Amino acid sequence: MSTSDGKRTWTERFDASLSHVENNVILASYVTLIILIGVETIRRAVTREQAVWGPEVALHAFVWLSWFSMAKHGRYGTHLAFSELRRRLSEKAQRILEAIDCGIWLGIGTIIIFSSYGIVRNNIAMNQTVFGTPIPLAFATLAVPVGWGFSMLRICQRLWLVFYGWDRLKEEAKNAPGSIL
Repeated sequence: MSTSDGKRTWTERFDASLSHVENNVILASYVTLIILIGVETIRRAVTREQAVWGPEVALHAFVWLSWFSMAKHGRYGTHLAFSELRRRLSEKAQRILEAIDCGIWLGIGTIIIFSSYGIVRNNIAMNQTVFGTPIPLAFATLAVPVGWGFSMLRICQRLWLVFYGWDRLKEEAKNAPGSIL
């Protein structure tokens, strides 16, 4: 929480910085999807033509949107979870299970980042572009390692709160519908 003199702690600044980036990526991706799909739908209805690159760019915008949304919801525990049993457990058991969850996610994330980065490297080496555009395919496929990187930062942030800010985590959970705490 904030200190009494109004200064934010480093964890609050870190959280705010990550949230700012996540919100901007999510917004840009969502706006791209809405505009692209809307314009292409109208264009197809009126002229019976469609840009060949439209579905490809929309797909990659959706991937950016998805991975950054995962990071945002991972932070607050509002992702898909089987939580009813956990709510009935003791606080100690809840904390242990949360820590185990974070460890598993960090392991999975490490595997995904390293394997997806190889794909990005290949896209760069082969100078590939998104079909029908000059957009480098590496930029599109970079969504996976970058999105997972943000998710891992959020998971580490959550793990920190499990160990050092459990009361804050529980308080946040009250304001986040669908949270597992």
